[in-house]
Amino acid sequence: MPKNKILAIAAICAAGLAAIVLAVLLYSTSNTLKQTQTELSATKTTLQTTETAKAGLERELTETKATVAKTRSELSQTQEILQNASEAARKIAAERNTLQHDKNALESEKENLRAKLTEIESELQRIRVQSQRSITAIQDKFKDTVGAVLDDAGRLKLDVKGKILFETGKATLSSEGKMLLDAIAEEVLLNTNYADYAVRVEGHTDNAPIGGSELRNWNLSTERAIAAVKYLQVNAGVDAQRLAATGYAFYQPIDTTDTPEAKAKNRRIEIILVPPQDFLSELLTSLQKVMTSIEMPAAQ
Repeated sequence: MPKNKILAIAAICAAGLAAIVLAVLLYSTSNTLKQTQTELSATKTTLQTTETAKAGLERELTETKATVAKTRSELSQTQEILQNASEAARKIAAERNTLQHDKNALESEKENLRAKLTEIESELQRIRVQSQRSITAIQDKFKDTVGAVLDDAGRLKLDVKGKILFETGKATLSSEGKMLLDAIAEEVLLNTNYADYAVRVEGHTDNAPIGGSELRNWNLSTERAIAAVKYLQVNAGVDAQRLAATGYAFYQPIDTTDTPEAKAKNRRIEIILVPPQDFLSELLTSLQKVMTSIEMPAAQ
């Protein structure tokens, strides 16, 4: 066989083999490409799913951050509320302690007041019994010329009609008036039961202006009180340190009706015996302490 023919056959065989190899390679590459496309499609699907999941996670993260921020804000508010509540509780506890202290102080003051009232009532009762004897003796001795009463503060008040002591419009004691003051001094003012009592002499007129001037009523009432005090000191032997004189003109009437009888009642001298203990003052002081104890918590 000629060499050229052999070479041609060999070339043909080589070309066929190459074709077969190429076909095999193409088939293999096609399968690989299909597989790759499938995997790429799956990867795209997975990537899309992942992106969706990522977006969902990002939304959840944003919501979680918002929730955390809200929770922190609520926690801060709660802490502030708790702090305020704690402060309020401390204030309430302090106020409760203060109120308890004030209550204890008030109870103490009330007990002191009760004790003081008991003491005053006991002393007043003693004075009432003592004074009632004097009142009875005065009324028996002086009949209608002298009235005698005991007030709530233990003061014995002798009401002497002005016409007995003085002539109308005058401040000079009459003989009858001097005798009456001597008798009152002996029966009451110099009585050992009243030895430490202050003696207050008060002058009063009716409401008719003397000589057309109300100022002269002041003068007359004061001059009469002074005249009585001077006589009690100089002639009746009453200690000057116990005596005081005051004039009230017509500003403290005992009868306000506009009748001759009322005017006669208002023209008078009052001799008031004041006990050494000012019971009314002591009582007011005790009451003021209690009221102060009550008012302090209210003001706070």
